[in-house]
Amino acid sequence: MELTMTSLRTLLILLTLCLVTACSSTGRNTQSGFLPNYHSLKPSNEYQDTMLYVDNSFGKDALSKVETLYLPRFEVWVNVKQTEFLNINPQHVAKLSHYMQSEMVSRLKRHYAVVTEQPDKLDNTILTIKGAFTDVEFEPTELGVRDFVPIRLVYNAGKSAYLAATEQTEALTHVSLESAFYLGDDKEPVVMMAAHKELDTVIKVDGTENVKAIREILDTWVNNFVTAMIKHRETGLN
Repeated sequence: MELTMTSLRTLLILLTLCLVTACSSTGRNTQSGFLPNYHSLKPSNEYQDTMLYVDNSFGKDALSKVETLYLPRFEVWVNVKQTEFLNINPQHVAKLSHYMQSEMVSRLKRHYAVVTEQPDKLDNTILTIKGAFTDVEFEPTELGVRDFVPIRLVYNAGKSAYLAATEQTEALTHVSLESAFYLGDDKEPVVMMAAHKELDTVIKVDGTENVKAIREILDTWVNNFVTAMIKHRETGLN
């Protein structure tokens, strides 16, 4: 499927901010083309602003057999209205990516074997969780005050010359999450999800404060994810 947005795939794991319960809802979901199909998705009764598909075969019995979680890095597809103005600090991204991954492994390894490299053999004891943050849109936003930016989420790891000259920074206006779970070597996912969230947060332009705030939110997301995995292993997804 041809993408209708400018897709810049990079490891911006900090954008997982928008998965947490502190996010505000918008009722908007996207179809970027990351998932194999969107026709099977239905509104979730449990999660707000989430479209969900769970294969009938993937219930408590199937999940109870899962011993290993394979977690490749989530992709990020960025929709930039003015691509040349997008400013990314690779060092900040790498730190947050490592933090996210290490926290996930630390929490989940109490219940599963967790790997970040694809196992040599895939069987029904291995669950692969792939994901992408899609329809991530940045817009230049003028700074009303130099120290604080009252916008939904600041992504400002050092301004470019253009942004500095015009006293602007990039603001994340919205983001969607699409995720697919694959059991063993199955080509078709047993679980698919598409959700849309927005933040309503004021974050200092200072990079260190941003990292601190992001880590706190990532902690919440990791906790929610681990809780959901353990809950569904015990009670089933069907």
